[in-house]
Amino acid sequence: MEYLLSLVVPTASQALADFQRANSSISPQLISVSQPRIRWSPPVKGVIKVNFDGAQFRDVGKTGLGVVIRDSRGQALSSLSEQASLPFSPKIVEAMAVARAISFAQGLGFTSFVLEGDSINIIKALQSDDESLSSYGHILSSAKSMVVAGSSIKYSHAGRSGNNVAHNLAKHARHVRGCSV
Repeated sequence: MEYLLSLVVPTASQALADFQRANSSISPQLISVSQPRIRWSPPVKGVIKVNFDGAQFRDVGKTGLGVVIRDSRGQALSSLSEQASLPFSPKIVEAMAVARAISFAQGLGFTSFVLEGDSINIIKALQSDDESLSSYGHILSSAKSMVVAGSSIKYSHAGRSGNNVAHNLAKHARHVRGCSV
């Protein structure tokens, strides 16, 4: 069947009008259902939480790693913003942030903590006893092997809005030369 070029615009306009008419009867309440804002929650008393995140700065070919260590009252004990070379995948950036978070926390003498990030795939891979066959699996294996014997690390997932401090530290790394603690 041959379709006349002169009918493309009128047909598309009619389809758009039909779509808008059909969707205008939907209640705005159904469209604008808001998700509850997920907030960071402190660990139980006596435990610390290490949040991590990564950011990419493609325009300068760099990535930022952000880590914040907080106690059960939510007070920051230490933080890190570090700039590194940009890998080819956002998941690799997250895996790099995990490795840096573990080495940073252990370097400060913390051997028992909750490690929390906003990438569910990274957290699931860390929780698994199986080797990750993903493009970042080798980084996670390396991070797991850095854990000091006798350490106790629990892994936790936080939604993006529950990981704002680490995310902002990762974004701040754009302005950091090397590492800022």
